[in-house]
Amino acid sequence: MELPKQLSKQREAFVRDSFAAQSFMTTLGADLAEVSPGFTRIVYHRKDGLNQQHGFLHAGVATSIADSACGYAAISIVPEGCDALTIEFKTNFLRPAAGNAFEAIGKVVKAGSQIMVCHGEVWEREPSNRLIATMSATMMVMEQPAS
Repeated sequence: MELPKQLSKQREAFVRDSFAAQSFMTTLGADLAEVSPGFTRIVYHRKDGLNQQHGFLHAGVATSIADSACGYAAISIVPEGCDALTIEFKTNFLRPAAGNAFEAIGKVVKAGSQIMVCHGEVWEREPSNRLIATMSATMMVMEQPAS
């Protein structure tokens, strides 16, 4: 599948509405900052109560925003009437995350008709600018569930 050069307004609205409906991203305080064909960027600012015992960003938060970035990168290019669902991911944590502002980037690496492979990165943006985690994710293309 070849990626479109840009998203239609309807497809971008679909992606943004779907992200907004994800109550877990709302609970975390994560925001979808950018979406383009096969690409998304999610921003997150540290919230009290979501750290691990040493005060670093909890791995579950980093993994969640990376998974959503990969998933919405896939959703941005699925055929009309379809959606995407994570079926597998692997995360590598590269260093502890002590910062206050983070960014997760998701990119489609291979877009198939049934399976998409994505790459995710989580960056600490404040006070430093350093990569803290990478993700390899597999997404299943599926029909949109009935409302």
